[in-house]
Amino acid sequence: MCIAAATVAAALLPTTGCSADDGGSERTRGAILFHEAGCADCHSLTAAGARARVGPDLDLVQLDVEYVARQVRAGGPGMPAFSDQLTPGQITALASFVSESTSGDSDAGGVEAARFTPDETVVADCSGRGACLEQAFGNIAYRRGPTAALGELSRRSSADERLAADCHRIAHRVAAAALRRNGGDTGRALVSGSTVCASGYYHGIAEQAFAITKDEELPRAARALCSEASALRTTFLAYQCLHGLGHGLMIATGYDLPRALHICDQLRAEWDRTSCTGGVFMENISSSYGIQSRWLREDDPVYPCNAVPSRHKLYCYLIVTSRILPLVGYDFSRAATVCTKTERAWVSTCFESYGRDASGYSVGDATRILELCVYATRHGGSCLYGAARDLVNTDASTGRAAALCRRAPPAHRTTCFEGIGTIVGDLFAADDVRTRACQAVSDADLLVQACLTGAGVPRDDPGSSHGP
Repeated sequence: MCIAAATVAAALLPTTGCSADDGGSERTRGAILFHEAGCADCHSLTAAGARARVGPDLDLVQLDVEYVARQVRAGGPGMPAFSDQLTPGQITALASFVSESTSGDSDAGGVEAARFTPDETVVADCSGRGACLEQAFGNIAYRRGPTAALGELSRRSSADERLAADCHRIAHRVAAAALRRNGGDTGRALVSGSTVCASGYYHGIAEQAFAITKDEELPRAARALCSEASALRTTFLAYQCLHGLGHGLMIATGYDLPRALHICDQLRAEWDRTSCTGGVFMENISSSYGIQSRWLREDDPVYPCNAVPSRHKLYCYLIVTSRILPLVGYDFSRAATVCTKTERAWVSTCFESYGRDASGYSVGDATRILELCVYATRHGGSCLYGAARDLVNTDASTGRAAALCRRAPPAHRTTCFEGIGTIVGDLFAADDVRTRACQAVSDADLLVQACLTGAGVPRDDPGSSHGP
């Protein structure tokens, strides 16, 4: 299709024709090709006047010309190859344009900070438009800090379904603005975040930290990212960083799951490695950019969990029902059946994932969670364990989870409270604080003790009480 220069973008260099082969500057030629080849139908790139939201936002990354040329020639996850559609000269012109347009200088102290530039956009200007909202909430984060931006985002998304649907992506942009505000210091940016919008902020920090990292430097950058002292203030914060790191690695490697897992394997401790894999598997199932990973199979809802090495199975199965449920039309009864037929050693873990998704699907409604966990039959305890963990993780507090567990069937009640404790142990570093948090969830000593067990607090004398 012939694209006139004015259609590409009014601010582009002038051209005298509408074909990319008609001459003119190489930059203008590349800009026109960006539209003619269909790149603008998938990607945002300000220099090309493109605002699509299907594939990765090219304004968020810094790409070298060789990488872009390779992607254009060979394609990648969700992206077709153009070697049969474009000549070598056209690929070179297109790659040069994209590289030049995404590789500006930054004052963000070494991290590109998603090339975030504050402006005067406010939420009231946006009328539900995704890119506008990302900029508006980014402006709040840049000027007032990410805590203010995420708080406002959480408040508004709870009352607006359209905003809630874009919440995760907006939180990514808030992270970009926070990095710019903090001079590219990932540690300082991390401690100012929260888990709203499915932890999109933490995922965004990791994604942007990798945005200008060359492929061969990814393992070193991954090892450094979550080693910041400020990022390790609590296990909870360290986990969010490591989980976000996994998301970032998938994006940075072009959704190469084996390579992303291999980089996770190079982290310093087993807990770090497995936490990182959780982000890898979540990004594989639920891409931040809507990309369909090649590491999924329509005829096998459990894949790749049943194919990866044993060391990677835990977090794959802890997220697996996020893949199963869409394939069965969110029929939880059918999803439960799939869990019962998976690898025997991982059935309970599959039902923990089922409970986590039951919590998310019901928006934390205890009555609905209990109804859905009935389908888990003898694995109901695992379902409630996963649901309780999800509620505490989402809220960073125990209130809703405790209300759920108090209503759980007696046979599963202690397991449910133990699930609460596992996240309490992540949220608080000191045993005395963990103890007080567990004492607040119930008046029953047995249930308090279950919470403490989950939190890793050493058990007192068998005859002692955990009451005040």
